[in-house]
Amino acid sequence: MLNTLRIQNLALIPAVEINFGAHFNVLTGETGAGKSIIIGSLNFIFGDKLSVNAIRHGADFARVTAVFDDTIIVRTLHANGKSEIRVNDEPMTIKGLREVASNLIDIHGQHDTEKLLDPKNHLSILDAFAKTDLTVYQNAYSQLQNLKSELATYGDNPAERARLLDLYQYQINEIERAHLSADEEDTLNQRALVLRNAEKLAEGLQAVVDNLTDGDGSLGVAQKRLLGVQQYDSKLQCWAERLGAASGEVTDILIDLRDYLDSTDFSADALESVYDRLDEIKNLKRKYGATVPDVLAFCEKTKAEQMRLLSAGDTIQRLQAEIDAQTVVVTKLAAELTAVRQVAAKNLANQLIAQLKDLGMAQTQFDVQFTAVAPKSNGADSVEFLFSANVGEPVRPLAQIISGGEMSRLMLAVKTVANPEPQKTLVFDEIDTGISGKMGVALAGKLAA
Repeated sequence: MLNTLRIQNLALIPAVEINFGAHFNVLTGETGAGKSIIIGSLNFIFGDKLSVNAIRHGADFARVTAVFDDTIIVRTLHANGKSEIRVNDEPMTIKGLREVASNLIDIHGQHDTEKLLDPKNHLSILDAFAKTDLTVYQNAYSQLQNLKSELATYGDNPAERARLLDLYQYQINEIERAHLSADEEDTLNQRALVLRNAEKLAEGLQAVVDNLTDGDGSLGVAQKRLLGVQQYDSKLQCWAERLGAASGEVTDILIDLRDYLDSTDFSADALESVYDRLDEIKNLKRKYGATVPDVLAFCEKTKAEQMRLLSAGDTIQRLQAEIDAQTVVVTKLAAELTAVRQVAAKNLANQLIAQLKDLGMAQTQFDVQFTAVAPKSNGADSVEFLFSANVGEPVRPLAQIISGGEMSRLMLAVKTVANPEPQKTLVFDEIDTGISGKMGVALAGKLAA
């Protein structure tokens, strides 16, 4: 049971402590009195998000504390957006907080009304009432989906497998025709740099050749003169040899530079050819990988997948047989779920009608409409709640027919027949919407019960 709620720095509230009685508590007040802040603080401490704009002006944080019989929950939102959660002074995650809260409190508000009006939620409401155990069915359904997923890797049917094989062969051919090498792209980019600057490069190299030619002649003359005087000092022989080596090295460099100038194609056609090849590589990278090695790896992976499909005949037959057998199991379990739900639906309708009669709606009709659907994770049923409050008026979907006052009473009836745990705190936000007079008395009696 919720004993105490403390709120600090939330909206207009600097600090407040609310101590609840052991049974029925009512918070009343005119619009703007702060009732919604209290409901908002409850939603926040049990897992909802809260904007930093909700922190009281001038404060660095907002904090809500909820004290239950054996549990104390504290949640703090700081102005920088960070949130802290502690349960019995131990740190807790949002997921953990919501799990704890689900065993302590049940808050009914506008969201619950919208959930009840939306047919896609009706099956889960029925299952919650019936305490439907979906474990066996869901395990079987999961096995079926896994088998189908495995078969899908071979194509869903022979035509799909043929299409995949054609695709794989096309991809392999396109990559292999390119004759890629891992370092080719770098080489081509360097070649393109050379060709784009061909004129500057040729002029500069020719100047180097000319300079070295002059230098080579000077080295030869210097060597001859040094050889002519080395007889007078033996130390000069070493320098003469070094000049000879330098002269030979310069001669080799000149030969290599002239060969480079003579053999290199600096034409526009050569540059265009390089660009064409780079475009081809770029196109393959766009399709198959960020780098050339990635493209080559994709090709090898595709070859392996192609071989897997080509040799998959026995595997496919086995998977299809297992899928057929598992489909029978799932269909049978789904039918059993449907039978359980149909019995529970009649029980739910009878109990709700009885509850609503106590709330002044003696002519209420309530029905659960079943529609068979293809098996999915929660069975093979689609259900919708149908309602009528007046004699002679056929049952129709809730959203089409129910009024605000009727909706409040129906929601209370649903909460009542759901048989909540007696230790859980129930919070009803504006459960009396559209209700007044003797219906208010009837509603109060149901709440008191």
